[in-house]
Amino acid sequence: MSNIQLSEELLLDIQKTLIQHDEQAQDMGVAVQYLSAIIGLMLANFKSYDTEQKKALLSRLAEFSEHVMLDNESQEQKQQPTDEAFGIWKP
Repeated sequence: MSNIQLSEELLLDIQKTLIQHDEQAQDMGVAVQYLSAIIGLMLANFKSYDTEQKKALLSRLAEFSEHVMLDNESQEQKQQPTDEAFGIWKP
């Protein structure tokens, strides 16, 4: 896969574009369905590959998406503050 740059701004811009097309895309579940359908449509129009190559690429893309999701979730968990106290207590 290529070296892509994701940012909060990019994600918001994409979702805003989807919402301009369909207000229901405010729901993240609907938004990701649009993104999935876009991938399928783009692959269908990718004439350089036959159907089996497209299916293999789609499978790799699904694995890549899962990797990005899990990696992002683990980073968020590391950043969440804990209730643990630390330091030196002096009476």
